[in-house]
Amino acid sequence: MPLDWGYSRYTGWVLLGLVWAGGCRWHQPALPVERSLLTSRQLTRQAMAALAQQQWDEAVDLAGQAVQTCSADVDARQVYAEALWAKGLRQEAIAQMEELVQLAPEDATVQARIAQMQLELGRVVLARQYANQAIERNPQMPEAWVVRARVARHLGDFRAALADYQRALAYAPNDREVLLEVAEIYRVAGQPDRALAALQRLADTYAPGEEPPQILYLQGLTYSELERYQEAAEQLALAIQRAGASADWLYQLAQAQAAAGQWTQAEQSLRQALELDPTHRGIWELLNRLESLRAAQNPLSR
Repeated sequence: MPLDWGYSRYTGWVLLGLVWAGGCRWHQPALPVERSLLTSRQLTRQAMAALAQQQWDEAVDLAGQAVQTCSADVDARQVYAEALWAKGLRQEAIAQMEELVQLAPEDATVQARIAQMQLELGRVVLARQYANQAIERNPQMPEAWVVRARVARHLGDFRAALADYQRALAYAPNDREVLLEVAEIYRVAGQPDRALAALQRLADTYAPGEEPPQILYLQGLTYSELERYQEAAEQLALAIQRAGASADWLYQLAQAQAAAGQWTQAEQSLRQALELDPTHRGIWELLNRLESLRAAQNPLSR
């Protein structure tokens, strides 16, 4: 999956516990609460509401005013950085995060977030540096381990990535994004049995019958990699039933059905797929193979 976590997930992680929960963090907590701080807190709340509604310009304006009103307000600066990032002003957001590092050097959340930002900008060395700092400051924060795992994954070091993902899962065992990323690594590494276990663990975080179609689809692909074609066909058919038909998903279903010896069902799936994408080369190739095999009455070879 892409490295970008998406704004909504990040909001739930970093902004949780800021001014919505009450209290405003200062880099000098002994200072008395002044009018400027109260104004900053009000502006920051308004900026967070604008962020939640994806009103980036308004969020940047309000959070910027909050920072100007109270430069010592760490929460205001963090919301400002997030607003800038959401608007696409990446360098400006990084600059605000670097200010945050100076204002709150022991805040592991800040370190982990700037690590993720640096990684998304392709600055792998800086990303790993900040991720390590986050872990040093709070080794029990799962997000810090996740960031470092993603750095390792970006570098192709799957063993290190898996080790860090497992540390993250030790503190957040039902983190769905992490479980999905673990499954993807196992699939890339050619360990479909472990990928299937991770996908099943991910599916178990949902109520029965409420698993997203994408999870069912990935389970189906993994069953095929394990040469458990009947189960693959059943899982892929269920994914299509829930999500609706697409040419690619029907093609994968047809492959599983053909490998399971269900030639008639496979041909039906392929012809349905052709209605959606008549130019899909793989569909035509498999359909021709099935027709040739049916004519020769030979088992399908893979």
